[in-house]
Amino acid sequence: MPDPLPFELPRGPLGPADLSRIAAAVAGRPDLWRDGLDRDRRRRTYSEVHTSEHLGVWAISWMADDHDASRGAVHVAEGVIRHEHLRMGDRPVGSAVPAGEGFSFDETAIHRMRAEPGAGPTVTIHAYSPPLVRTGQYGRHDDDRLHRTPSPATDQLAPHGGQGTPAEAVPPEPRA
Repeated sequence: MPDPLPFELPRGPLGPADLSRIAAAVAGRPDLWRDGLDRDRRRRTYSEVHTSEHLGVWAISWMADDHDASRGAVHVAEGVIRHEHLRMGDRPVGSAVPAGEGFSFDETAIHRMRAEPGAGPTVTIHAYSPPLVRTGQYGRHDDDRLHRTPSPATDQLAPHGGQGTPAEAVPPEPRA
């Protein structure tokens, strides 16, 4: 059994800064998530690290998207993830986020993440407050329109068809 969690259990909803600290702390503790990921599969897999009334933390393995009313933070534990913001009438714009870095967002953010092309296996640590109840993943479908595929709590982080529409190479966004 792994050692205790590397953060104190929250007594209420958390903001992006606290979630970022939790995601980074969990990323630094692979003993909490590595064994729960099936990294031989060709599709994304996930492992729950912790869920309580005010916090949900998962590790996601990206091999070959969004939140409901939750704020969140993501920390890249291994590899490189592409974090993209969707735009009206144009291709997504985003940047590569390497291991050791991360980002946070509020409940209004619409974004997507996918494995960075050519980066190899990637693991991200996600912290949400309140814990996810529903999630949605966006992608262009056969009718050439952007669709949101909702995911219920029992299937929160499993990938769904129509996501991951490739983005053209765009310069990375400036980091604050």
